[in-house]
Amino acid sequence: MYKIFSLVFCIAVSLKRVHGNAEDKIAIMSAVKPFVEECAKKHGVTFEALLGAKASGKIDGIEPCFYSCVYKKTEFLNSKGEYDVDTALAKLKKYISNDDDYAKLSQVGKDCASVNSKPVGDGEAGCERGVLLTQCFLDHKGAVPM
Repeated sequence: MYKIFSLVFCIAVSLKRVHGNAEDKIAIMSAVKPFVEECAKKHGVTFEALLGAKASGKIDGIEPCFYSCVYKKTEFLNSKGEYDVDTALAKLKKYISNDDDYAKLSQVGKDCASVNSKPVGDGEAGCERGVLLTQCFLDHKGAVPM
């Protein structure tokens, strides 16, 4: 389950390819794991579904509120269901020791702030925005060193 959501927040899919040190990767995965497990249980997302999403590269088979749940717990989404790029980048900075890697992740994080200007129908729930954010991170995964 770690590898699948090593990007679920710039932390998730991108982290499975980290060029940085293993300690950074372990620290991030350790921090995110409880949230992924809790949100998976809460939203009925199975390990098999996560593996399927990882294998296919398609996120639409996962309950959208799962993404929101994880992002809110990691504070990537705020209480209004909006992507909080400043908080997200500050949190990531704690785990990324290589300045070049962080700069690349930071650019992706800033680019993905555009999800806040897209219309969503669920407001503060943030489920739709969580999907948009995850898709944005996946669209940029080639741009990050992770």
